Amino acid sequence: MDATPSKRKQSSNVSSLVLESDNTSGTLFESHTDRKPRLFEPRKDRKHELRTAIATATSELDVQRARRDALEQESGLTVERARQLNDENIDRLHRYNDTKDAAQILFGKLAELKGKTIKEIYAEYDIELDD
Repeated sequence: MDATPSKRKQSSNVSSLVLESDNTSGTLFESHTDRKPRLFEPRKDRKHELRTAIATATSELDVQRARRDALEQESGLTVERARQLNDENIDRLHRYNDTKDAAQILFGKLAELKGKTIKEIYAEYDIELDD
């Protein structure tokens, strides 16, 4: 039942981390020599930091809302109308891409029937390869 050196080392580390209570403050410490508070104890300035962060985020949000409202008035578009226009443009792009895909399939079939490359078919119909 001899403990291996690693087990002995581990058990000595565990015993040094035993929590002890400080009777004067009622807080927990890792040892008599280390009087740092444990991590779960709230820092006194943490509430102030959080309140400051919330105030900063709130003011940034107010600035963004004011900017949005100014842009709405300047453009004459509401956010809802802008979203509607965006959706319409996306639908148009989908239809364009579907049409282009169908045309590429037809050019491929035509090239196959004529025994030419697609590049030659594009040149025959005066179409750029980037189109």
